[in-house]
Amino acid sequence: MKVVDVREARGLLASGDLDLVDVREGHEWETGHLPNARHVPLGTVKADPKRALPRDGVLLVCARGGRSATAAALADDLGYQTVYSIDGGTMAWQEAGLPIEVPPISERVPVAAHEALSTDLDVPELDPVIGANLRELRTQRGLSLDAVARMSGLSRTLLGQVELGTNPPSLGVVWRLAKAFDVPFATLLSAPTVSATAVLRKAKAKVLMSADGRFSSRALFPFGEPTKVEFYELWLAGHARDDAEPHARGTKENLVVTRGQVVIEVAGQRHELGEGDALVFPADVPHAYVNPASAECWMHLVMTYL
Repeated sequence: MKVVDVREARGLLASGDLDLVDVREGHEWETGHLPNARHVPLGTVKADPKRALPRDGVLLVCARGGRSATAAALADDLGYQTVYSIDGGTMAWQEAGLPIEVPPISERVPVAAHEALSTDLDVPELDPVIGANLRELRTQRGLSLDAVARMSGLSRTLLGQVELGTNPPSLGVVWRLAKAFDVPFATLLSAPTVSATAVLRKAKAKVLMSADGRFSSRALFPFGEPTKVEFYELWLAGHARDDAEPHARGTKENLVVTRGQVVIEVAGQRHELGEGDALVFPADVPHAYVNPASAECWMHLVMTYL
């Protein structure tokens, strides 16, 4: 199995006879998919890989790259020699300005119960929350989608879909929006709360993933409350790397490793941390999280703003 970026994937599709398979769920497929793709949810692939992937020469895609890599591993197990997974998935494809097809309403099917987006009054879904906050920030400052696209480096199409809540934004997209508007990261995640006490159930958490699905962030604080301090649980896959752009001026991060090991690169300096080690560093400069080992790494992070 080989991981390819969206430009490589486009070239492969143009020059080769590949079976393009989208392994997202139905409600994701209906928001838009790569042209000429087949829709086979990952659960279907897992249940019967040979039937779902009937031949060698397959290019797999999901939202960000995590599920397609899982499907690609199943194709490898079938003995296939030509298997590709798209790094960054459909989101990276859209961010690159490449074409997307949206099924006509007449061809859409009802979303199965197990595919439906979960709802909870205490922990709202982040996709519509982020979209509403993006729209509010944009209208408050009198900006068009084109202006925000120039500020953030994201495509106008993607921004429109984020505002409508039809395209789940990746961790990197939210960070780039926060930087473009010069607001704390949590500003884009905030939704009104009705109680000073909040239970944040792990099973109901909405986790933000990196484009490649190998780095995640889960907020461990309630959204909607004005704060200059944020608390996160971070996960980094084995041999993964996540590069973070500078946050707002004066932002600091206090990180502790709870499992595994990590290298934190801050403005060109490397800091090697093992389980139980902690690091405080300025986050308003380029920095990166690097897992040097094959085992996954878990961390807790406290972020403070001026």
